Amino acid sequence: MRKSVDGEIRNKERTKEKLIEAVGEILINEGYTKLGINNIARKALVDKQLIYRYFGGIDELLASYFRKRDFWTQLSEGAFENIDLSFQDNGKKLASEFLIHLFDNLYNFEEARKILIWEISEKSEHLKKLSIERELLGKDLFAQTDEYFKDTNINLRACYAILLSGVYYLTLHSKSIGGEFCEIDINTENGQKEMKKAIFDIIEMIFNSPNK
Repeated sequence: MRKSVDGEIRNKERTKEKLIEAVGEILINEGYTKLGINNIARKALVDKQLIYRYFGGIDELLASYFRKRDFWTQLSEGAFENIDLSFQDNGKKLASEFLIHLFDNLYNFEEARKILIWEISEKSEHLKKLSIERELLGKDLFAQTDEYFKDTNINLRACYAILLSGVYYLTLHSKSIGGEFCEIDINTENGQKEMKKAIFDIIEMIFNSPNK
């Protein structure tokens, strides 16, 4: 009996993963407008009733997809072991490492870019909730830097917002339009190195500012 139960659990988890993978495939190849229950079930080669049985419906399926694919969610769950969250240097190392890892994630994974494009081009309750979760994580991280920047004229949140949006746009631009941006080709190894160095240098300047 135990063996049968274990088999059912494994089958359930495999089916759930197939459905999540199907969401990603449709998003990449057909776009978010094609993410309907019938299309997802067809792509996953399973009965659509399993979406209701295992996820309660498409809303929770999409939420599960976002949780597994979103960079920020993966960070909060410790998926990136080489990112130091200790704040021993008041968060300076984390600030640059996070942006550099995000740059790599968006540049290398089409799914990540598709989610971002969906987020900025269409109103979605699923992505709104994801954005709120990101903000809550960011709020906790920024709070640990507040004492360091206390009584200075440096607004780390504003500085980071500009850097973060720059990473978003540069990666999207490089994969859609391509070519140079401010005379740097991000689709080359040297161009990527220059951008990552710039991220590191700007964070260094912010944390080592004379106003600090």
